[in-house]
Amino acid sequence: MMMMLRNTLALSVLLALASAPALAKDEGFYVGAAIGGASIQQDNADFEDIDFPEFDESDFAWKIFAGYQFNPVFAVEGGYRDLGAPTAGTAEVDPYGIDVFAVGGIPLGPLRGFGKLGGIYWDSDTKYEGQKSSDDGFDFAAGLGLEFELGSFAIRGEIEYLDILDETWMYTIGATFTF
Repeated sequence: MMMMLRNTLALSVLLALASAPALAKDEGFYVGAAIGGASIQQDNADFEDIDFPEFDESDFAWKIFAGYQFNPVFAVEGGYRDLGAPTAGTAEVDPYGIDVFAVGGIPLGPLRGFGKLGGIYWDSDTKYEGQKSSDDGFDFAAGLGLEFELGSFAIRGEIEYLDILDETWMYTIGATFTF
């Protein structure tokens, strides 16, 4: 009886591992959207004659993106993100950006872990005590995530570091659809 149970368990594990490639991420074009939050840090700095105070605030953030999945482990992705408009007293920062990433993934059955490296072109409007300023640039961006795949549809959670201002982190949950 114990031998039969062990053989059945071993066969089940082998069949699950053999079917993992069938559950791998669909290849082709995909689109997605995500919502979450952004944490923005800015040290004392001068923005065109504005003596801006130290700033460390969070706000609601969202993004839309599209990409192409070449195979189960490699994709390219680009998108638009709005990082909210966090405020602290009379200080407000309002950044947004357009990004591009190389995405590497590890399929683990219906789960897929992934990492992203790329860059972001960003623009940020700053307001402080009635004064306004704007800053922009192209900087480094990276992220880690986990995706639960159901054929062409997937749910993903991500954490991303964006070298915007002094330091910006974005935490999101979203979904993708592959064509």
